[in-house]
Amino acid sequence: MYLTLFIVALIIFWAGSLLGQQKKADQLEDRLKLREEIHRRILDKMLKGVGSDDDMFSDMEDMMNKMMNESMSGFESFGVSPTQHFQMDWTENSNGRLLTITPQSPEQQLDINIANEFIVIKGKSEKKSQSGSSISEFSNSFNIPSDCDPGKVKMDQKDGKILVFFPYLKKLPEAKKPQDKRTPLPPSDEDVNI
Repeated sequence: MYLTLFIVALIIFWAGSLLGQQKKADQLEDRLKLREEIHRRILDKMLKGVGSDDDMFSDMEDMMNKMMNESMSGFESFGVSPTQHFQMDWTENSNGRLLTITPQSPEQQLDINIANEFIVIKGKSEKKSQSGSSISEFSNSFNIPSDCDPGKVKMDQKDGKILVFFPYLKKLPEAKKPQDKRTPLPPSDEDVNI
């Protein structure tokens, strides 16, 4: 009996991992197709001057957002996703990156901490059913983007969403190179002509 249960559990685990692998393979294939298309557009624009810059960069931005959201998941094949407790959306502008976090429900409390170049999102999630309710605690952490300043992160709340702004690192102004103060010598009679 135990052997049969073990074999059934093993088959379910194996099937779930196969489904997860297939989904990852499909995601990878989609990324590669989009990457090829972006490369083609870049080459067309740079070498032939054909195409619009707007389309090229909006696709790249979409791909970046999709990859950021996918990087937070790992167990989709078993119906468990680390981000099922809240929704995340990344946008960026010339000043920095904005992470918009939408809680699962208006009552859900999220605790967001930024320390040691990590963002840690903790909270509780309650699911109610006819037979009762279950409460689960969760914690997600990920790196602050490397081109952003972790010491100047700003948080705000708007329309039930949490906005976390990561300003870009300020580049130090380049030191001015001293101008060459050498002056050429005037030609002399002793110079060799070639």
